[in-house]
Amino acid sequence: MSIVSNVENLIESVGELWNRYVKHEFVLKMRDGSLPLDIFRYYLIQDGKYVEDMLRALLIASSKGPIDKVTKILNLVFSTRNKGLEIHSKLYSELSISRDEIVKTRYNLINYAYTRHLHFYANLDWNKFLVAWTPCMFGYSIIGDYVVESPHQLYKTWASFYASNEYKKRVEAILHALNEVNITEGLLSIFVDSVRFEIGFWEASLRKDPMVY
Repeated sequence: MSIVSNVENLIESVGELWNRYVKHEFVLKMRDGSLPLDIFRYYLIQDGKYVEDMLRALLIASSKGPIDKVTKILNLVFSTRNKGLEIHSKLYSELSISRDEIVKTRYNLINYAYTRHLHFYANLDWNKFLVAWTPCMFGYSIIGDYVVESPHQLYKTWASFYASNEYKKRVEAILHALNEVNITEGLLSIFVDSVRFEIGFWEASLRKDPMVY
């Protein structure tokens, strides 16, 4: 991906915090295959809840963005969603996770706060949402490339979507849109908050935090 100058500047601005996210203990354990399956199962359920909320927030924010950029991003996200669903369906089957279980399981505190963070900015402004959303989308592309080398088949399967060309096309469109945004101190603060939420998401999964909402 070539259009990365704004995201590179944002990552440079957050410093070591970014590495704490993309090379978190959770990620390292997926990569070497040592992550316990019960922790991964817990993560997948919380992530399933996150993704649905994230997509709803994207749709809300899209009504406030430039039509050309928004249309391209939406087309890429939803036209490649079947690939993501196919891979996650395999993981759910392997770990006996049902759609009903995902719906009925409550959010842990970090997941609830993170999804409210996305919805808050989605309701305010497209650029703010875009900056809040980028750490998830761009970060998982980096993580996918790293974890896809895992000797553990489940973690390799999980990473295969985020390392795929389909996913990278999504990210490229997001970075193109981000590159036209004037990054202010306020937007940097939103980016930092999202990176912290991503770190917290891994940590809550490692701890298997209680579900509260």
